[in-house]
Amino acid sequence: MKSDAWLQVDALDVVAAAHQPALARNLSFRLQPGQRLGLIGRNGAGKSTLLRQLAGLLPLHGERAAVQLAGQPLSELGPERLAALRTLMPAQPRDRFNLSALALLELSQPEPDGPSAHEALRRVDAWALRDRPVLDLSAGERQRVSLAQALVQGATLLLLDEPVAFQDPGHQSLVGTVLSNLSDRVVVFCAHDVNWVARCATHVLGLGLQQQAQGWFFDTCEAALQAERLHHLYDCRWTQLRDANGLSAWVAL
Repeated sequence: MKSDAWLQVDALDVVAAAHQPALARNLSFRLQPGQRLGLIGRNGAGKSTLLRQLAGLLPLHGERAAVQLAGQPLSELGPERLAALRTLMPAQPRDRFNLSALALLELSQPEPDGPSAHEALRRVDAWALRDRPVLDLSAGERQRVSLAQALVQGATLLLLDEPVAFQDPGHQSLVGTVLSNLSDRVVVFCAHDVNWVARCATHVLGLGLQQQAQGWFFDTCEAALQAERLHHLYDCRWTQLRDANGLSAWVAL
């Protein structure tokens, strides 16, 4: 079936390694630029595995599994074209060279463009780190540099593994604002903070539902984040608190 979606996933089984059972079956969804998909679920549910499958770093599983980026089958994309279409930000980068943060960004750009690297560092509140060796950065500082690195690569599809895991509340809010302003990008991220997902995502994919044969659900953020769905996903009770101004927060009980 023809679709005008930029990211199209059909009948995909989430499988971490060959000969292992699928963590989710027959996964299908569509995303357009400006939409942000939050992957939620317990540890080991397959969130990072799915990101790596979408990045083309793990094989696609499923009899009719298919992933398309900008109308092009993932299986037919060579390394250069794939690098131009998507970028993957790992949860914990493994730096082999002790470059400065700015030098790292400049090497990550398809074409040398100093102002873009400068702007990306400023957007994530990392400009003060520009001359610091990346091996000397704290986990939160290095994570924001990683996000800036992903931004300057210029790919439409951003695959972000735990982009706020090491961030303080102020920087969590900043990262959410940065992602929400990417109207020309498709963003897929995984996170454990349900309230941050509620503020940042337009859609949610829940992985690890053992009560369902397929093991997943996909919906708009508002429809997905409901107490019953969260209970089945995390095997604990949830309640939503609201203040006098109508602001709400999810709490696990």
